Formats: sequence, structure tokens, C-alpha cells
Amino acid sequence: MERTGDKKKVIVLGGDGFCGWPTSLHLSDQGHDVIIVDNLSRRNIDTEMGCDSLTPIASPEIRVSTWKEVSGKDIAFHNIDIKQEYHVFLKLLQDEKPNTIIHFAE
Repeated sequence: MERTGDKKKVIVLGGDGFCGWPTSLHLSDQGHDVIIVDNLSRRNIDTEMGCDSLTPIASPEIRVSTWKEVSGKDIAFHNIDIKQEYHVFLKLLQDEKPNTIIHFAE
């Protein structure tokens, strides 16, 4: 069920992860504008170690595209390493002016 009266813009840090992804889907499903910020560090560690997740996980681009296909709702994704690219993150905050930031990043 979509809520319309109190729509918020929400940035989910670590939104590609175990907690961040379902939270992002839930918020989007509730009618909020969701922006995922993630540096994909967990995926990169797997690649560096030459291993895969026990459960195959599609790329963030495929995940948000599939969500759009099944729900009709957009989720934005930004690959930003806040530690190394704080200026990029700051620009995103200035441009988007989110109501809320949820922090699941490590």
C-alpha cells in the first residue's frame, strides 16, 4: 500500500547490503523516494578473494531495474566511497536535500 501524504526523500547508506536492500525496497514500496549510496566494498572483497556469495546477488543496476519492472517505482543508485569521495557525497546531499539518511554502511 502506497502512502502519499508524507512522502520523504531517503538516502540509504549501504543500500546494496543485507539490511540496506530490503529497507530500500520497503521504503520505495511505501511511496518514498529512495537513493542508495554504496561503495560495493563487500562485492569487491569477494572478487579480490576469488569467491562468490552462497546466494547469487545481481548487480545494483540490475536490482534497481528489476524493482522498477515489478513495482513501477524508481530507486536511484550511486557508487560512492564516502571515505575517499566525501566531496561527491556532499554534492549529492546538496543536490538531493534528503529528509532522512539511514546508515547501514560499514
